Amino acid sequence: MPCASCELQTCFTNEGEMPVGCPELNRDKHAVMKSTEGFLDYASTIREKETDRISEMIEYAKFKGVKTVGIAGCIGLHDELRVISDRLKEEGFEVNTVMCKTGSLEKKEVGVPSRNLITTETGYGIGAVACNPVAQALLLNKHQTDLNCILGLCVGHDSVFFKHSEAPVVTLIAKDRTNGHNSASILNNFYGDNFFTRRPRPDGATKFNSKRMKLIDIFRTIRARRRG
Repeated sequence: MPCASCELQTCFTNEGEMPVGCPELNRDKHAVMKSTEGFLDYASTIREKETDRISEMIEYAKFKGVKTVGIAGCIGLHDELRVISDRLKEEGFEVNTVMCKTGSLEKKEVGVPSRNLITTETGYGIGAVACNPVAQALLLNKHQTDLNCILGLCVGHDSVFFKHSEAPVVTLIAKDRTNGHNSASILNNFYGDNFFTRRPRPDGATKFNSKRMKLIDIFRTIRARRRG
């Protein structure tokens, strides 16, 4: 499916010819779908608020009638876990939290070389206890959570957690140590633009990007001007 390189975006405009391999070619197979009652109103409200991700998750959970929320957290984000847990409790949710080191499984028991027990090659301290995303998922399953959240699990550990979680999963924080856990930041600065060839040269950035302005950008610009 060529969605990443598509410039027509027929799925958004509903106009023009669909490119070869476009999933919209099979739209008749899934066009007739009944929306969850009230979802469209909920989605419109969220868009109008332009809210942060944690607040959006809370509103989504309330919309879905969630009572119990589980959070699978990284030990390196323990303080963030505490803050978010307290916030959820204030909103009336029952909260179950479980850290990545649960089970105290030593790395040597699963074949990790001794040179990697204390620090990585870059000097990042990781200790002798292994992360255990399977146990995190199973423990939250045991507590029959209605919705689970990921808080900074490593790449790979998060996919394992997704696989074993019985409840739907929302990622609240994606671990990115070099960018303050904001993975998209590398795409929104000078280095990111040049690295991903999105910006051919600094003095040509505006001209280059203006040619690629999407309809959604135009809608946002109009809305911003109306508000101003």
